[in-house]
Amino acid sequence: MEKDRSFRKRGLFLGVFIVLMLFFSTSLFAQTAPKTVKIGTVVPLTGRMASGGKDVKVGYEIAIKHINDNGGVMVKEFGRKLPIELIMLDDESDPVKTTARLDKLYSVDKVVAYLGGYSSLLNVAGMSAGEKNKVPWVGVTIAVEGPFKRGFKYIFAPFSMSSDQVRAFYDILDSIPKPDRPTKIAHFEEQSDWGVECGRYIREFAKKRGYTVVTDQKYATAANDFSSLILAAKSAGADALFSVPSPPQSMVIVRQMKQLDYAPKVTTLIRGPDLTTYWDAMGADANYILSDGNWHETMKYPNNDKLVKDFYALFPKEKSIGLPVGAAYAAVQILADAIERAGSLDRDKIRDALSTTNLVTVRGPVKFRPDGTGIISYGLRQWQNGKLELVSPPEAATAKLLIAPPWNKR
Repeated sequence: MEKDRSFRKRGLFLGVFIVLMLFFSTSLFAQTAPKTVKIGTVVPLTGRMASGGKDVKVGYEIAIKHINDNGGVMVKEFGRKLPIELIMLDDESDPVKTTARLDKLYSVDKVVAYLGGYSSLLNVAGMSAGEKNKVPWVGVTIAVEGPFKRGFKYIFAPFSMSSDQVRAFYDILDSIPKPDRPTKIAHFEEQSDWGVECGRYIREFAKKRGYTVVTDQKYATAANDFSSLILAAKSAGADALFSVPSPPQSMVIVRQMKQLDYAPKVTTLIRGPDLTTYWDAMGADANYILSDGNWHETMKYPNNDKLVKDFYALFPKEKSIGLPVGAAYAAVQILADAIERAGSLDRDKIRDALSTTNLVTVRGPVKFRPDGTGIISYGLRQWQNGKLELVSPPEAATAKLLIAPPWNKR
């Protein structure tokens, strides 16, 4: 009898002990959870890339608001959702400052991941900082392929690469009936890694597809006069143009083409014309210009309608939404998904989760190749009467491609 009572007392004591231990360990566990998930980004909010940086900023902020309005990101190791805290710094369109400020986000702010900035030039610097610091980096508006051949492990880019963009240019030319199809290509080659890489593909694909590059000229990343290039292209009879200028350069090129009465049937300028503010700056002169199209506001993927609605609530006077807005929103979706699947704020676990991404974003399905480049669908958009219309691929197009008439007939 005494033994039974003793066992019962011991059992009761053990039970109370276990409950108390669970209570205190759970309380301690909760106390160690951070208040937020810190993510860092360095974006050009001033300088020559600022118009693109502002689109990226808006996309990030809308995406994070949507996630935080729903409680944040579920982090299994803390047993609850945590809001995302985005720490954004301005690199002033200077790659040296990109690197320095990403280092600060790593060493001082202790961010668990990076989101990219705007333009290949600045993002290449960002990629290197991410790899050096072993901080997962998810970048948008990065198209140059070379850095992905360096064996980086922490770098992911859900964006179109140089070869995708050049291929889309030739695909759109191939779609034009033969009597109207341009066959003589003018290429203006920006002297950056991305520009040179695109130039290589322009020449390679021209030979394979039966086109002739009749003028292939170089310009500096800081160039602000393109009249000699335009006159050479006009003299050579080039009826299609491809280039990857900065946003300000893309405006100068089109204005000088009008001044010099050069009107190729197809003009594709990747970067610049794909921004929200391009029509505001160019007006009707933007019509017929083609640019990047791997996101569009009409896409029927989850959350895209909500993104578009919230964008126009913030900017009711805008006619179209720049590509970087949708690309940036998708990058946040991808990173938040990886954190949830990792169940942890450990950078290596987040990196491992990113490598196995298989997610439908506002721009469609996204996976990553072993080198970190994205497997995504891709097309081109064209300015038509103040709206950016998706003109390729055909199955997703919102409008047919318009062939540009001479300037005096517009």
